[in-house]
Amino acid sequence: MDVLQKEIDEVYAMHSIVHETLDYKKLEQHQLFIHSLIAINGGCAVISDLSNRKSYVTVHPWAHFLGLTFEEASLQVIDSMDEDYIYRRIHPEDLVEKRLLEYKFFQKTFSMSPKERLKYRGRCRLRIMNENGEYQYVDNLVQIMENTPAGNVWLIFCLYSLSADQRPESGIYATITHMERGEVEMLFLLDEHRSILSEREKEILRCIRKGLSSKEIANFFCISVNTVNRHRQNILEKLSVGNSIEACRAAELMKLL
Repeated sequence: MDVLQKEIDEVYAMHSIVHETLDYKKLEQHQLFIHSLIAINGGCAVISDLSNRKSYVTVHPWAHFLGLTFEEASLQVIDSMDEDYIYRRIHPEDLVEKRLLEYKFFQKTFSMSPKERLKYRGRCRLRIMNENGEYQYVDNLVQIMENTPAGNVWLIFCLYSLSADQRPESGIYATITHMERGEVEMLFLLDEHRSILSEREKEILRCIRKGLSSKEIANFFCISVNTVNRHRQNILEKLSVGNSIEACRAAELMKLL
C-alpha cells in the first residue's frame, strides 16, 4: 500500500537524468558518511539514486525498532526509490501523512535552484511496528543530498532513528526546515489525509464494504455502472491496492471511512 506514488513519480520526472556524466565517487563518499552516521545513530539510513532508481541502505544491528527480518536488514541495495520493506511497517495512518510530506517537500525543493534546494529538510515522527509487533515512534528526515552537474536532483537522503519522545499523539508532526535561516514550516496534513478519497468514492467504498455489486451501487446512486466502475478503479489506484477487499481494509486502517 503506497499512496501518492503516482504523484511523487510525477515530481521525480521533473528531473530526468539523461546523457549526464555522474561522479560516482561522490556517491561512494556519501555511503561512507552514512555508514559512520549509523554507527553513531543506531538507526537506518537510505540514499536514493534518481539516476538509476536504486536505493543504498545501511541498517545498524540495534535497529530492532524497524522490525526488519535478518534478510531485510542485510540488504544494501534495493531496486526502488523507496524503502518499501520499511514502509510496510509504518502505521497506515502515518504512512499517508509521510507520503504527503514527501510530496510537498519534493514539489517545493525540486522547483528551486540547485544550491537552494540543498538547504531544506523534511522531518516527522512515525509509528513503526517493531520486531515484537508493537508500534514505536521513530524520527524520520528527508533531504536532497546531491545534484547532478546539470543541476538536476540526483541523490536523496532519508534517515530513521528511534525517537526519544514515545508519547502517543495523533499526527506525525511534519515540518519543512530551511536549515540556513532556521525557519521551520509546520504542515497540518490531517485534512489532506482525509481527502485522499472524494466523498463519492467514500460512499461507494462503504457500499462495497456492505457487499453491494456495481449494478446495485449504480441503482442506489442513480448513476451508470461504468461510472461506478470508474470510481472503483480510482479508489484502487489512490490507495495502491489490488482489489476491493484490500481497499476496504486500507481505508479503515487509514480512518478514511
